[in-house]
Amino acid sequence: MNMIEVLNTFLVKIQDQAHVLPLIHQADVQINLRCGEQIVQLIIKNSTIMSLQNSEVQPSKYEITGSPAAMKQLLNGTERLRVLEQQGRLKVSAPLRTILLLESIFFLTKAQEHPLAKII
Repeated sequence: MNMIEVLNTFLVKIQDQAHVLPLIHQADVQINLRCGEQIVQLIIKNSTIMSLQNSEVQPSKYEITGSPAAMKQLLNGTERLRVLEQQGRLKVSAPLRTILLLESIFFLTKAQEHPLAKII
């Protein structure tokens, strides 16, 4: 699964996660996600989150760069952004406040079983 497919899955999942949406209510962030030659821009603005791919990508002062495996872990919410950065698997150029916001968004959006699924 390439980064665009993983990102698209993330974008679908976040719409089902009502508890995450207040985090992006006041956010205004543009960040480029770079995996080799592939660049996707994630835009969080006016309570929405969307992506632009390759030819549509605008220059951004914030960027996350890393391997496809590390990017997948980030977008799936299976590992925290700062942990991946500390391990040297992702390089992040953004202010700490932005990093913490993105980490919260990615981690809280991870695929989770519905709490009642185990009971039924």
